[in-house]
This record gives sequence, structure tokens and C-alpha cells, in this order.
Amino acid sequence: MTRRMADLAFRDDQMSRIREPQVDSINTLCDQLMEELPGFSVPYIAPHYGASTAVILALSSNPGPQASGAKGSGMLSRENNDGSAARMGVIYETVGLTDDQIMPWNAYPWHVHETHPNGLPNNLIDDGLGALKRVLDLHPNIQAIVAHGGDAHRSVKQFLSKKRFGDYADDRGLKAWRTRHTSNRAFMLREPEKSIALESVCDVYRDAMQHAGLTPLTARPLRLPPPQTGPELRLLARAELLPQLSGESERQDRIAKYVRSMSADRSRRLLTELLSRDLSS
Repeated sequence: MTRRMADLAFRDDQMSRIREPQVDSINTLCDQLMEELPGFSVPYIAPHYGASTAVILALSSNPGPQASGAKGSGMLSRENNDGSAARMGVIYETVGLTDDQIMPWNAYPWHVHETHPNGLPNNLIDDGLGALKRVLDLHPNIQAIVAHGGDAHRSVKQFLSKKRFGDYADDRGLKAWRTRHTSNRAFMLREPEKSIALESVCDVYRDAMQHAGLTPLTARPLRLPPPQTGPELRLLARAELLPQLSGESERQDRIAKYVRSMSADRSRRLLTELLSRDLSS
């Protein structure tokens, strides 16, 4: 199931259990981090996770509004009421990961989403490394980090560097994988590119699971339609965009978003078709 935090009874039940043994250590750390930086919240780890037995850490950027915003659950959870969390839940179910095997965290664990909605500056990435080390110290079974998105990628790159905690990571056999963020923005793709992107994230998790001693579920072959031709792509774009276009500024914005949602290969084929028609006219 996904988005269960939208159910107030489920959310209240989870919050009432944040001191259960499997999450007590990590949630005590969350309290300590909030004391160290007054005025900034750090969402707790929802107790449906078996944090104390986790072997994989799922690292994202910073807490989103459905985790620690004014209307958020106050917890990191794949059950939060947003597309990113729901997509994470689908990935875990696809590869066979259970809540006892994985735990979420953020490169910068304090809530700064409103002031940094488009990514973290380098100083905040650096400030989050110490907290990440403390999380790993509390959870010695974690052997793999899956980093989602650019901020998490930068975080693990710094963390694993010899200047920071590279020797520490080597000593405990810790490895990191970098993959796409699960946010709606990262998945503003058309089919079949969206399915391909989701499966690529699943493949990263399968590799991380094997490193951590787990056996992932086997990938199912993707049934992809044959590539569309240039003329087909032009007609498809025309049919989808024409009903939406009005003023010039809105026209340019919608066209730009449409092109960004395409894969590089599809956009090249569309551009080739448009140029061919233009040069032939």
C-alpha cells in the first residue's frame, strides 16, 4: 500500500510508536539534531521501518513538505502522501525489499525545503555529513547506500572521499549507488521512457541488495512498443499541444515542458522531422 499517511488514524498510530525499540536510537538522534539546530525540524523515522535491522540506506536530499512541512506527517516514510514516497514504495515492492531491510535518510536532515526547493548549496551538503556518519554508527548492519538525485549524489561522493570518511566506509564494506530521484519532477517523462527510468532505479536497488546479502526479485522484461517515427512524433505533439496553447508566453512554456518530458532519442527524431519538413518546404 502507499500514501497511508493521508489516513489520520494511521499517521497518529505511527507517531505514537516512534519510541519502539527498532527506531528508538535513530529517533533519539533526530531529537539531538533538532536540539543542535533550534528552529529546524528533523522528521522521525516511521516505526513501520525496522531501522535497527536495515542493511540499505535510501538517501535523498532534504525532507519534503509531506514529511516535515506544516501539513506533513512528521516522519520519513514511503507511506507519506506524495508521489515521491509512493514511487519509492512501488520500487521496494518490485525488487522485494521489506521495511525491515531499508531505512530512509536525507543528505541534509533538517527541514529547509521552503528556502531550498531546487537543491542544496554545498555548505548544507557538507553540514549533513556528520549526521550521516552518526546514522551509520547507530546502524552497523547497513552495507549499502542508494543515493537519489544530485544532492544525495554529492553527499555520498564527499562522504566516501579519503578526506572525509572513505577509510571508515572501506573498513565496514560500505558501498554507494547513485540513481534518479523519485520525485514527480524527475519522472516527468512520457512512456515508455517513464517505465524505463523506473526499472533503471529498480536495477540499482537489485545491485545494492546483492551487495548487502539479499536476494532481489527478478526483473520482468519490459514490453516496449516499437520506436515512433518522426512523422508520428510530430502528429502526437500537435494533437497534445494544440488544445492547450493560448498566449505566446504560455505557448513557449508548454512546448518547453513537452520537449523536456521526452527522451533524448525521441526529441532528436522529432527535431529531425521538423527540420526535414522545414528544409523541404
